[in-house]
Amino acid sequence: MIVALMKCLFITVFALLLPWCAVCASNNTGSFEFVQIADPQIGFSTNNVDLTPDIQNFEKAVEYINRTKPAFVIISGDMVNIPHDIKQIRAFWRIAKQIKADIPLHLVPGNHDMLDATKEDICSYNKLFGKDYYSFSYSGSEFIVLNTPVLCSADGDPQTRTAQLAWFEQQLKSAKSAGAKHIFALTHQPWFLFDPAEADLYRNVPYLQRKDYLSLMGKYGVDYSLAGHLHFDTLAQSGALSLITTSAISSPLGLGLVGFRVFKVYDDRVEHRFITMDQLTSNIGLPSNAK
Repeated sequence: MIVALMKCLFITVFALLLPWCAVCASNNTGSFEFVQIADPQIGFSTNNVDLTPDIQNFEKAVEYINRTKPAFVIISGDMVNIPHDIKQIRAFWRIAKQIKADIPLHLVPGNHDMLDATKEDICSYNKLFGKDYYSFSYSGSEFIVLNTPVLCSADGDPQTRTAQLAWFEQQLKSAKSAGAKHIFALTHQPWFLFDPAEADLYRNVPYLQRKDYLSLMGKYGVDYSLAGHLHFDTLAQSGALSLITTSAISSPLGLGLVGFRVFKVYDDRVEHRFITMDQLTSNIGLPSNAK
């Protein structure tokens, strides 16, 4: 536990000290930006007593998005704290719809969005938030959204598990044959925190499911896997695969900070930076067009 906390502390400090964290370094002039928000989790900060703190943080992130106009926004799951709660869902959508119409929003299912990930839970999620697994492309890069709650829940729908894995491999084949510049896997739960073979935890995808996905990502050259769920940052590696887990926009846990992540994608590299609520308030270290 102490070792894990020290690793988390190092990662958090490291991310704040560097204005941009380059996954790999090279020169390139063309790029686009996108924003990753993790765990708005409306209701989390006050145990569902008052939605205001989480709403305010989410609204600040949306204000930043509308000023800087990224190519798109990804929300990495846990849109709400109580699955199927209408009040929290309405609050989430009220804020999410404030994002300018020309900035696409892509949602990733979280465990707080679909309860036990049974067939009925997934059907409910589809009606409330959209597809639970799908893909989209942007400027030559492929983004593949996956339903990890169904992999993590003991009651997760077995048909969805089987169908998603087969679909994932087909998406990877297509992206590879099309010459995708980068392939991103987008999940809620991270595959692992520090070690691909680590023991099963509430915080990671169980090894029985994890190993199949990691094998496919290694085979087809997935570059990055972006996650949330932890409410603190971690950076990890599995071969050529970089795992980037972003802390929550609601409330942090442990050594986490409240904020979101901005990515710059070039043809030959990806850079990313975590922006805290304090930086939004003071404009410290923010790009000029965000002031």
